[in-house]
This record gives sequence, structure tokens and C-alpha cells, in this order.
Amino acid sequence: MIATGHLPKFVDEAYHIERDELWAVPTAEVPLTSLGRDEIVREDDLPMRFCAHTSCFRREAGSAGKDTRGLLRVHEFDKVEILAYCRPQDAADIHAEILTRAESLIGDLGLAYRIVDLCAGDLGASSRRTFDIEVYAPGVDNWLEVSSVSWFGDFQARRANLRYRPSDGKGTVVLDTLNGSALAVPRVWAALVETWRLPDGAVEVPELLRPYMRGLERITPPDR
Repeated sequence: MIATGHLPKFVDEAYHIERDELWAVPTAEVPLTSLGRDEIVREDDLPMRFCAHTSCFRREAGSAGKDTRGLLRVHEFDKVEILAYCRPQDAADIHAEILTRAESLIGDLGLAYRIVDLCAGDLGASSRRTFDIEVYAPGVDNWLEVSSVSWFGDFQARRANLRYRPSDGKGTVVLDTLNGSALAVPRVWAALVETWRLPDGAVEVPELLRPYMRGLERITPPDR
């Protein structure tokens, strides 16, 4: 939690199990970043790409009650996270790659979306550059952030002591870390249901999802 920058800044938004001195992960970015903690990897093994599906826990303490009912802000949700370690000179290309992976999922679901390149004033303290993917939710007439794809430079790697040894074997170099939400389930589901809703109240299942729903093409209300 400290290595990724979630502590101490977001201490009020995290769940702390005091008796065991453990924290519930707010995102799989936390354990994935520390998979290589205090290790030295080979340059030939870079870039290293990781993916995890986990439950995530957040107090949403700073929301002041806004949107805390429904699916826009929840205290527990499932999310697929993608993360990479790489050499500093490769980071910009890996950042674009992760963004493309996240964007393709949203696009294939048939959702209207936009990509926002955050200005410096909106960046988190640990981020060097961040793109937000936002989907349009007709029900609230609003754009909902469903993914933040961030390049952290060496901020997290220095805290976690993540390094690689160049092929020439001379010393070690601090890695760069990058990550993004591939699929944050609640908000994507809200946008999907509203986007694919039919006049009779049923919801058309996007073709991409049908193989995972036993071929179901429509979700029909119980009284229909």
C-alpha cells in the first residue's frame, strides 16, 4: 500500500484490519506492483505484464454521500487490473498498449466512450501521465470513469525496490511501472444496461457477452 502511494495519502478511504495489521486492497494494483518487491529482474525478461481479477474495497470517504447508492460508488466491487514493469525508455509504448487493451474491451461492448488525457493539476501524486476512459451512461446523462491507465515512472518502483539488471551486467536500474483497469464491473454494467435497454424494458445482450451467458440474447424483466 505504501509502495503504490495509497498510504498514507488515502488512509481514510481504505479498510484497515487493525488486529492483524492488514489492509483490504483498493485495487489489484497494490499486490501486482509488489510481486517483484526487492527483486532484480533480467533486462531480457522485460517488459513483464500482469493481470488479476480481484474484489476491491474502498470506503468512498471523500464522496460526502454523493452517488453512494446504486452502482456508481460502491464499497466492494470486482475489477480486472492489468499492470506492467518495463525499462524507462519503453514506458511510453507500454502505456499506449495498456490503454489500447482497456479501450478495446469498452468498444467491443458497444458503449459510447471517450478518452481524457489528464492535465498536470488532475494527476495523482504518484502518476507521471494518466488517461481516463469514460463511458456514457444515458440513465444519469453523465460520463462515468471506468478506467485510469497510468504511467508512474519510477515513483512506485523506488518505493518497492523494483530493479532490473542490464544485459551488459553493469549495475542495476530502477524499473518503471504502469497499470490500468481493464474492466471495472459495476459502472460498466450500469452503462451497459442503460445503453442496451429496449423499449419494452428488456435488455439486449451485446454479442460479445453471449457466449458467456449460454447464448442468451435478451434479459427480460421477471413480469414479462
